[in-house]
Amino acid sequence: METIEKITEIYNFTDEDISNLFSLKELIKNSADDFTLELYKFISNFDNYSKFLSDEEIRKRHKEKLKLWFLELFNGKYDEDYLRKVKKIGEVHAQIGLPSHYVSATMSFIRSYLNGFILENIDLAHRQEELKTSINKILDINLDIMTSSYINENQFYIAKTKIETNIVRLSLKISYFFDVGLVSLLVLTSLLIFFLFLSDIFKFLLNSSSSFENTVINILGAMLILWTVRELLEEEVKRLKGKKFALNVFISLAMAALLRKILIFSLEPQKSEELAILGLLVLVLGIVYWLMNLSEQKKAVN
Repeated sequence: METIEKITEIYNFTDEDISNLFSLKELIKNSADDFTLELYKFISNFDNYSKFLSDEEIRKRHKEKLKLWFLELFNGKYDEDYLRKVKKIGEVHAQIGLPSHYVSATMSFIRSYLNGFILENIDLAHRQEELKTSINKILDINLDIMTSSYINENQFYIAKTKIETNIVRLSLKISYFFDVGLVSLLVLTSLLIFFLFLSDIFKFLLNSSSSFENTVINILGAMLILWTVRELLEEEVKRLKGKKFALNVFISLAMAALLRKILIFSLEPQKSEELAILGLLVLVLGIVYWLMNLSEQKKAVN
């Protein structure tokens, strides 16, 4: 999932658009109930309307949330919290099995309703166009975020049963907690390796008997591992944001660890056999790493 800054940049959603929407806030409040009423008239024509809104209690809660979402369109605050709220709406739609074209059709109705609202309440023609442009942008952003919940690597996924929905929801929550735990452990690991790096330097400075060659090798090894762990941490953060994890980073980490061993063993002639084995492993990992990158490049071209 992209950041809100990236999404607003793509849609050229500017501070002027924010100001335009916020200027309608008080006017919109008075029409929120009418909006909900008109929208329900529209969605009641959908097939399986009663399946998704089965009783009056569910409809009441849905109307309240719908009204809240409608008012927040003009709240003037579009940050990461806003992104999460809209994303959650899309996830709920996907989890209950609501077809994505219902979402698109509903957004089209809302667009038409707001354009009509602007024509009725704003007199100046140039001002009408400015406001409609800003409204179209925020609706497009919302539709983009919501429908992204249906997409997983370009494949549509909609839970077909309540049990499946609950299992997927639970799995996603557990996976998220594991990801957060991994990021925390990687941060801790990075700090420990950094302290190891500093320790090697201090040991050399405080203990003149330490071999200069060994110290340099240890420092270079620690730097190599630290750099690779940083790459791994960056990839895990990207995964938390919804991007695909790059497996080749794990291979980089393994290669860095083996290279560090090779650097250390290179100072000990009696370990030539272990050195040869480690060199062979690095060669194999290097070939795998190259093949994976070659595959990714071909996918990008296609």
